[in-house]
This record gives sequence, C-alpha cells and structure tokens, in this order.
Amino acid sequence: MKRARWLVRTIAFARPCAGILGGMLALMCAAAGAQSLRFHGNGFSAPTVDRVVIALDAPARPVDVGSGDFTLEFWLRALPGENDDDAGVCDGDNDRWIYGHIMFDRDVDGPGDHGDYGVSLINRRLVFGVSRGSSGAAACGASIVDDGQWHHLAFIRHAGNGALQIFVDGQFDGSAVGPLGDVSYRDGRSTSAVYDPTLVIGAEKHDYQTLSFAGWISEVRLSTVVRYNGAFTRPSAPFVTDVGTAALYHFDEGAGSVIHDTSNAVGGPSHGELRYGGDPAGPQWSPQSPFDAIFLDDFEQAPPP
Repeated sequence: MKRARWLVRTIAFARPCAGILGGMLALMCAAAGAQSLRFHGNGFSAPTVDRVVIALDAPARPVDVGSGDFTLEFWLRALPGENDDDAGVCDGDNDRWIYGHIMFDRDVDGPGDHGDYGVSLINRRLVFGVSRGSSGAAACGASIVDDGQWHHLAFIRHAGNGALQIFVDGQFDGSAVGPLGDVSYRDGRSTSAVYDPTLVIGAEKHDYQTLSFAGWISEVRLSTVVRYNGAFTRPSAPFVTDVGTAALYHFDEGAGSVIHDTSNAVGGPSHGELRYGGDPAGPQWSPQSPFDAIFLDDFEQAPPP
C-alpha cells in the first residue's frame, strides 16, 4: 500500500516537474508549476502581509459582488492543528465569522452603509457571514475541513430572501437567513480605514488581533449568480469564465506580486496584489493542486516566491 501511494504521488509529480529534486530545482519547479498559494496565518503579527489584497473601488470593479445574488467558491487544503486556537464555536450570530481563522475578509470597519461578508474556520468547520448595517447572520458548517485533503467550497447568498448556504465537495453543509438588500461595498464610500475598499484573502484586513488562515487556497471564483441550487458533482478541473463570473483567480502565476483576474468581466479586470512576508513568510507559490494525485500526504510546504 505504501508503495502504491508513493507511486501515485511520483507519477503525478512527474507531470508538471519531471525529475526535479533538490532545493534550487524544487524552487524552480514550484514557480513554473504554481497552482495554489500557501498562507501561514501570520495575521496581525505581520501587518499587511501574508495575504492577497484586491481593490474594490476607485474605480469600481466587478469583483465587488453583493448587490444581488452571489457565489464565492474556491479550493482549500488545511492541515490538522494549523488552525487550532481559541476561536470558540459558531453560533450563527452577526459577524461571528470575524472570530475565526479568516480566509476571505470583505468587512467594513463599523456597521457600514451597505454591507459586508466573510468566510473563516471555527472549530475546524466553515463559517459564512453576511451583514448589512447592524443586522446579519452566519451560516455554520458541519464538516471538518482541515483534514489535509483538498475540498471544493461554495458559499452562496440569495438576495431575494437573504438565505446563506455552504456546500463542501458538492454536498450541503450549513445555512442561515441573512439580511436583505445590497451588501456590496458602496462605490465612493468615505472611510478612514485604508483597507475598507478591499477584499483580502488569507488574513483579517484591518490587522486587528484576530485569527488568520494557514493552508492552501486555489481556484477562486466570484459570481453574480447562484451557481448551485442543490447537491452537485465536485468540480474536476479549473474554473472557466462565463457571463456570471465577476472575478476568477487561478493562482498559477508562480512569481511576482500580481494576482491576475482572468474573468474578462465587463468593467474589469479586478487584479489582486500578493503581499509576501511574515515568519514563516507567505503566501508562497505552491505546485499543489486539487486536480492532481500529488500531495495526498507529505509535500506540505512550498518554497517562497
């Protein structure tokens, strides 16, 4: 059995990086075959870094979803124990997601005149919160997702009735009823909080003393439609753009600080910026992919960019 598992990993690794071994060559392989980003959860201990920052405003960009229905989906891999801390449990309260290990932060500092949303891990499970003004709700997931395996995650907001849904690998995982109305970032909004008009991946955007996410993220797609109305087959290939796609990030650049939006959405692109730093420094380009048999175990850390 061990031989079989080693062979699967070796064959898969041979496809993007045949025969590459050793420090410098491994670094070159990671850059050439990057398929994901490895975050280290530095959070407020490394302000403004170990994250991806995507501007929403000035000018307005299509990545700023929330005026109607939206779907946020991506692939996640997290190791057991890396996101353990005093996050408590999810209870569905307004803004409960901000106390977890934050993966996506589209918060505004204070109640906000439109709304905000975010995704985090609490007690090894997913939390998806949406707020408008002082009202809101959080959907609490049921599945443990920090098990070292890749999982496709989908977070859906129905504007008509405020329903929030979580799907893990195509299966329903949690729900709540959130606020009605526009929860996008209001274009031209006046704020003294520098990172208010941004979507931040991998950290809490304001660097308050909260928790941040450690693990891998790949294939991020934001859509202005409800992608899934029930159980669905887990995707088996990278996302492609369509008329409902507001932003699409493959995390396959392998070098540099620009995260390219490949959605071709009208009003775009909504490119992001990789902010590298912290101890250990991140996010790192990684060849780990949810679509390969590589990394069923081992190979837990990619070299820096």
